[in-house]
Amino acid sequence: MYPTLQSMGITSIQDIEKFTLRFEGGHDVLKIYYRREKGSLLPKSKKFKFGRSTKTVLADGGQQTYRQVQEPSLIVLRAMEELEKIVGRKHDVKVTKDDLVQELEHLEKVVNSKINEIKEKISAMK
Repeated sequence: MYPTLQSMGITSIQDIEKFTLRFEGGHDVLKIYYRREKGSLLPKSKKFKFGRSTKTVLADGGQQTYRQVQEPSLIVLRAMEELEKIVGRKHDVKVTKDDLVQELEHLEKVVNSKINEIKEKISAMK
């Protein structure tokens, strides 16, 4: 019933709660969130990265100038259609201040963790 999601390895379709799509580092990042019972060992979310295709288009008919345009992958577009059928259009397109603060705090944790990991590797080399 949802061939694109199934091809991505998503099996708990009935547990999908919401999803987000953002553009990050030249990729579209689709994150799918699941309803999980407290204490469940299953992941609360899955993240998928999709590359964008680049094509050259005529920018100005009279000048014969071209520009490159990036387009989302057909897979991510199909996955979005299927997800919208599952959860409706209630996924959040708007970004709130709280969302940005939360995203920034998460980024800080990831960066600090990576810095500490690299420092430990450097210390081990001495």
